[in-house]
Amino acid sequence: MAYSQNLHMMLSHTIAMNQGRSRAAIAALLAFSLLAPATAFAEPTPAPTTDSLRSPLEQYRIDRDAFLEAVKERSQQIRLINIAFKESCDKAARDFKMAMSVARTPDQKNNAATLRKNAVSAAIVARDTAIAGLGAEPVPPIEPAKPLKATSKKKQR
Repeated sequence: MAYSQNLHMMLSHTIAMNQGRSRAAIAALLAFSLLAPATAFAEPTPAPTTDSLRSPLEQYRIDRDAFLEAVKERSQQIRLINIAFKESCDKAARDFKMAMSVARTPDQKNNAATLRKNAVSAAIVARDTAIAGLGAEPVPPIEPAKPLKATSKKKQR
């Protein structure tokens, strides 16, 4: 049964039948378009913007490039913030070593350690505040769904 149906679809008379249907559809469309009232003062349609003309994949690529650029810029800013943080911590360590070299009493040594801890804590707060000031991380664009492939009749059987 399946073989005879495939043979019937391959026969040339089906092509002629399809041509007859398309001619009838064109004739019906032409007849209805002539009968429809003319609208000379129709509302102008808005011109399509460049964003609406892009395919979803093209728009995704543009959004992905913008996302990667935003991530790169944010990483650079965080790198600068971390460099400033490291410099603050290094300065606290240098000051601590200098204070410890001249400290003779336990109170002076405790005071130097407290100053170092306070300086590092202040650097941590400054770094966290600066990173929070950058705002939320960029959100990656959602990749569009891939179009489904048309299944052939041979694969369905």
